[in-house]
Amino acid sequence: MSGKRIIFYILGAFITGTIILIYVEYNSTKHLNSLIKANKELMGEFQITENMLNAAKSKVVIERKIRGFLESGDTTYLTGLNIEFDEIQRSQQFLMAIPGDSHTVALIHKLDTNIQKKINLFHSVLYAYHRHSVTAAEDTIKANLPEWVSYSIESTVRDITDARRDELSLITNSVQRSGRKALEFSYILIAMVLLAAGVLLWYILHIMQKLIRSERKVRETARIKENFLANMSHEIRTPMNAILGFTQLLSQKRMDGDAKHFVNTIQRSGENLLTIVNDILDISKIEAGMMRIEKLPFSLRGLVNSIELMVQQKVMSKSISLTIAIDNSLPDILEGDPVRLTQIINNLLSNAIKFTDKGAIDLRITKKEIINNVATLSIVISDTGIGIEPQKLKQIFGRFQQADDTITREYGGTGLGLSIVKDLVDLLKGTIQVESAPGTGTAFYITLPYIISTQQISNNLGISEVPFANNTNNNLHILITEDNEANQSLLSHIFKNWNIPFDIANNGQEAIEKLKTNDYNMVLMDIQMPLMDGYTAARKIRNELKSAIPIVAMTAHALPGEKEKCLSYGMNDYITKPVKQEQLRELINRFISFVQPISNDVIIKPVAESNNYKYIQLDYLKDVSAGNKNYEKDVTQKFLQAVPVALQQLEQAFQENNAEAMMWIAHNLKTTVSVMGLNDSLNPLLDEIELGNSDQQPIRNTINKLKDFCHSAMIEAKAFMTSLD
Repeated sequence: MSGKRIIFYILGAFITGTIILIYVEYNSTKHLNSLIKANKELMGEFQITENMLNAAKSKVVIERKIRGFLESGDTTYLTGLNIEFDEIQRSQQFLMAIPGDSHTVALIHKLDTNIQKKINLFHSVLYAYHRHSVTAAEDTIKANLPEWVSYSIESTVRDITDARRDELSLITNSVQRSGRKALEFSYILIAMVLLAAGVLLWYILHIMQKLIRSERKVRETARIKENFLANMSHEIRTPMNAILGFTQLLSQKRMDGDAKHFVNTIQRSGENLLTIVNDILDISKIEAGMMRIEKLPFSLRGLVNSIELMVQQKVMSKSISLTIAIDNSLPDILEGDPVRLTQIINNLLSNAIKFTDKGAIDLRITKKEIINNVATLSIVISDTGIGIEPQKLKQIFGRFQQADDTITREYGGTGLGLSIVKDLVDLLKGTIQVESAPGTGTAFYITLPYIISTQQISNNLGISEVPFANNTNNNLHILITEDNEANQSLLSHIFKNWNIPFDIANNGQEAIEKLKTNDYNMVLMDIQMPLMDGYTAARKIRNELKSAIPIVAMTAHALPGEKEKCLSYGMNDYITKPVKQEQLRELINRFISFVQPISNDVIIKPVAESNNYKYIQLDYLKDVSAGNKNYEKDVTQKFLQAVPVALQQLEQAFQENNAEAMMWIAHNLKTTVSVMGLNDSLNPLLDEIELGNSDQQPIRNTINKLKDFCHSAMIEAKAFMTSLD
């Protein structure tokens, strides 16, 4: 049903209901007025009866008083006669004013005549008494005896009462009828109100159900979009990163001039294409409402330092300078979304570098104001580039918009970068303005609010320059959350060499329990674990434990978008497996800047040995072991024990067509084989199994290849272990 039809239906129902309500109210009022009128008439009848009775009563009282006086001569009987005469007079005046039929009027006139005769007789008797004597008064009574003893007044009152009885019956019936009608219309009105309320309630419930269904559909659509974007991100970025990685490797080889030029062209084109893909995916997320804004502690200066390192190569490739200044009065540790702030500054700096061929680029961050523990940053990014004409400034934040078409042809780009910046600034509840002049340059002015953090930890982006030193790190305690025994052994060996205390949790649930009872400075969190995975554990640590402890994800592969996903679940960074010592040391220095420094001489550099094996690669093992033969032997033995078991489990899962188990085993094998340097050889095969190809035959072939390679690798591993004796 369209929106207009719904409006027409509602409007029609409202008008119809209003008309019916007016009609019911009109009839109800009409019958209420009739009831009031009939009640007034009924009260009039009661007053008529009352006045007739009062007149008759006063006549009897006067007659009794006169008789008593004449018989006893007691003048006290004459007291109050005037009051009774006045009462009779008032009653008669009221009765004479009553409208009615001719018969009733004639009876009232007859009653009035009889009463007047009686009153005149009373006056004559009293007059005879006062002028002559009692005898004269009695003689007057005797002379008018028929009038004295007449009962015509009582008879006339009865006649009037009988005549008014019919009128009273009509009035009573009218009262009952009007009351009944008024009551009926009241019931109708109540019924209509209840019906209208019921219809309205049904309609509201109906609309609520539709809204609930629509909300579910929107959520489902958003989930599908998010999955689609995630898949697109993976499917597009993964081959692009591979292309860029191999072209970078090729560029390091000796090549002739043309080949070098071709490789550089591929590299630049690939980078541009990846930038376009990233921009389109970001725009899609923003428009779909799936761009998450996190609230994490981070170091402002560390973040800017990281951005400077990212753009330094581009700056050095041009004859320009980059100046960065941060107000010393600004707090360093803030709470907000460091990824989005990095994206904003990086996009604007990249834009400035692209359009500036000579001169300088300045990035200045100052304090605009601090109110209620919220610091508003003022960020100014200016350049001496080509500039923008004033009339074209309004359109530069639009989708796929650049200041001029010639700019697109000369400098390239999609025109999405500034649009993304504007959207991100709006999401962060900030402001952005731009000033520019052709040939002079452009300046962007941004204000962004951030909470001043109470957590004294380093950010997840800044890189500390403090290396380890040789002091004992008693104040440092790390929690390793890892289910793979080989990786547990690897990390244990590294931390023992560094003299860093650590605990091991086999899954996310164990990690949470340990965090409740122990104090740690950092958590190394594997992503895929039984009972509770790393994503769920990280979210619980943030939401339930309310802990800001640095969490570093450990993942078997560094897919594009993986870091963003880790950050969205509350983690601070991630490191790929197999874990490299230098990367791990850098992460510890980055997040735990208050650690007592230890010098690099703790790390014993092993003597380089030639690798005489075809399958296994021992460089990583030698680097980690630092010459510890017992560790090398222990790790190799665990490799020889774990691989056959994993291959047997994989074969069983394939026979049972258990895709989930196959994915889990393949993922776990990546860590197991990494210690023997088999990642480059086996990860493509394990990726095929982990991605869950639905075709049985290709998976069968992949498993067979995996088995053959692992068997050959185990033969070499056994030979290596024998050489250690």
